[in-house]
Amino acid sequence: MSDKKYAEKQIYRVLIEAPIETVWSELVNQTKPRPFFWDGSWDTPEFAPGNPYRVTGNNGKMAPVIGRILEMDPPHRLVTSFRLTNLSDPPSKTTYTLAEKDGGTEFCLITENVLAGSKSEKSMADGSKFIVENFKAYVETGKVTFGARIMLAMFSLMAPLTPKSMSVENWPFDKAE
Repeated sequence: MSDKKYAEKQIYRVLIEAPIETVWSELVNQTKPRPFFWDGSWDTPEFAPGNPYRVTGNNGKMAPVIGRILEMDPPHRLVTSFRLTNLSDPPSKTTYTLAEKDGGTEFCLITENVLAGSKSEKSMADGSKFIVENFKAYVETGKVTFGARIMLAMFSLMAPLTPKSMSVENWPFDKAE
């Protein structure tokens, strides 16, 4: 039996004023960087269960996240393993659920199996709040919040300082768990 302790499951929920198909399409869009994912892009041989993925940034030069697509039920559910490449913490699980509600779509981001007290726990909590808030803004208005735009501009300026350990070459798909 493992002696690892995991943080409680966290659920981040928001109502997006858009049809479920629109919300799903934006969530899984692989054609361009997604500002609500810190200008990251899905990178996968095929967007389907069982396949590995990376979220790449800085024009595809870095891979801050790697994982595997565990489940997919369009347009209602996407489940992935999730590992931050700059940390040595074990992978966790991220679930995105979409449900039609009140003329819009209820979007939930759920994090599970995150090592309690780890750097991943803090990073994922902060990141999940950012994603949910800015995903809503992006789907409804075509742009993320003003604060997110400032943060993304700062990240862009700091891109040359990204640790070499996060280089996409260091994270081939076979490292996905």
